[in-house]
Amino acid sequence: MTENKTKVSEDLKLDKLRIVSTSDIQGEEFLFNIKGKPCLPRKDLTVITGQPKTGKTMLISILMACCVRDREQGGLVGIERIREEPLKVMWVDTEQNPQSTHYILRKRVMQLIDGEFPEDRFFVFNVRSVNVGERYDLIAEGVDAYRPDIVIIDNVRDLVSDINNGEKAQELIEGLMKLSQTCECNVVTVIHQNRSAENRGLRGWLGTELMNKAFEVYACQKLRQKNAGRPTFCIEQSMTRKFDIDSPVCYQMDDNGLPVAADLDDRRSDRGFASYGKASIDTLNQNYIIRHPENPDCPWEWDFRKLFGRVMGGRSVMGYADFEETAMREAHILRQTYFEKIFSEAEAQRVIRKTNDRCGRVVVMLLPE
Repeated sequence: MTENKTKVSEDLKLDKLRIVSTSDIQGEEFLFNIKGKPCLPRKDLTVITGQPKTGKTMLISILMACCVRDREQGGLVGIERIREEPLKVMWVDTEQNPQSTHYILRKRVMQLIDGEFPEDRFFVFNVRSVNVGERYDLIAEGVDAYRPDIVIIDNVRDLVSDINNGEKAQELIEGLMKLSQTCECNVVTVIHQNRSAENRGLRGWLGTELMNKAFEVYACQKLRQKNAGRPTFCIEQSMTRKFDIDSPVCYQMDDNGLPVAADLDDRRSDRGFASYGKASIDTLNQNYIIRHPENPDCPWEWDFRKLFGRVMGGRSVMGYADFEETAMREAHILRQTYFEKIFSEAEAQRVIRKTNDRCGRVVVMLLPE
């Protein structure tokens, strides 16, 4: 009986994938550091997202430049590659015309490298003219042939004809995961966020599958400005499976159209930067802050009922988009992700509730004390 069980076990395909305590499995190799934290591992997926015109293309330009930039020059806006040797990068542009792709390569990436451009390290393709059903196969063939360290697909939505087809989305993500494993690269996928104010998740069923399978997600945002100064762009890690980056990467564009790291202290003093956490209390509207100087673990908190009572202005129900805009302005919150965080806290404390009205519109209700 024991012999038969052993024989059956040896024939199982699943057993070839078994992991035991003595398995010889190499540790993860990360390609970059962001603010000193390892990120973009080989054999895995990374997601870059955001609304239109929030700096997604600039972020991938920074990553590409850092692949080959002389390490003695340092990284760019807190992003740098880990190993000494340059990396090979493959960038597949599905959205723009070839002229725009070429412009970004020459006027952004090459300028950020600030040195001799190594053509043998860059494999840049524009596949907008290729039928949607053929794009993935072309990319897979290219990755297998060129063996880049990092593959950037901008925009991954253009590899499927229907972003809400669950079967096609799963098939594509499984293909990208297998590609990253077999070719030992990191696959960076760019995808837009939903447009609605009440749902800033990744767009479509494809976005849901990416969120479930990716190692990490980075959200790009263009910060609101109180004055007419240059806008500040923010790169925030919204999900990771391992190393948390506690604060966002922020930058502004210089006179040459290139990114320059923005100083947090300067932004905090003129309120050009939205509050990321409790260290930025001075930027917030003090009328809605409750201080606890005797408690070092919780030195302050929001007075949610006072804040949101003022926002509602005596109304029993308010549309979510209007509520969000009014509350951020009233509280001096500039970053949407921070507002979403405190909104969830207020819901947990049963101060407010998000629901749908009779027409299906997303609304906010102020709950009784």
